[in-house]
Amino acid sequence: MAWGRVFVVAILAAAFVACGAVGAPSLAQVAPPTEAATAATANPTTTASTSVAATDAPRSPTQAPTTQATTQPPPEPTPLPVPPKPTDVKFDEQRKLGDDPSSTEITQIVRWAGPQSEGVEIRVYGVTECIAKPADPSPDTSGPCLVEHTPLPGSVRTLLATAPASDGDVSWTWTGTFDCEGPGLAYDPSGTPYSAVVLAAYGASGHSIFAIAEPGSWWQPGLDETVC
Repeated sequence: MAWGRVFVVAILAAAFVACGAVGAPSLAQVAPPTEAATAATANPTTTASTSVAATDAPRSPTQAPTTQATTQPPPEPTPLPVPPKPTDVKFDEQRKLGDDPSSTEITQIVRWAGPQSEGVEIRVYGVTECIAKPADPSPDTSGPCLVEHTPLPGSVRTLLATAPASDGDVSWTWTGTFDCEGPGLAYDPSGTPYSAVVLAAYGASGHSIFAIAEPGSWWQPGLDETVC
């Protein structure tokens, strides 16, 4: 009888142990809910930055930042300066008398000290009007036909001579004169009359302002004077 009880107790103990092995949850397999949530969200900053860094292309420590090439328009050429106004200008007239006035040889000369640059030309003009003469001058008065700062349009100029600026002078000659010459300048009887002489320096970029070589003169006779 004692062996029978022992056997029954052994069977019951074995059955209890087997039931405990099947029904009890494993601590190793099931983690507490709080621990699982902590593991999923742990260190979120580190995880996000690692993901972003993984998508960047690797860069050499010595690699310079890439700059986008831009196309710049070519610089405009610097315009050439206008030649300066002629300086130290002088006018001269020489005559070789003939048997009569019609055979007299007259030479007019203009000289200048500057400019004398290569590629610059000096042009000498006769001014065809006595611009500075008053419209109704008083008797027995006189004055210059041209003064500084007077506009000189092409309509009041006639070309007399041209020369390279490096020459320093230019002249023109004709034969013949008038029996009765007034106070104005002598001029070629077969050409255009002029009362004054000017010159300017011309270059590829334009010309200088005019310099007066000879201002000419006008004279108003007195009431008792006769003009030939």
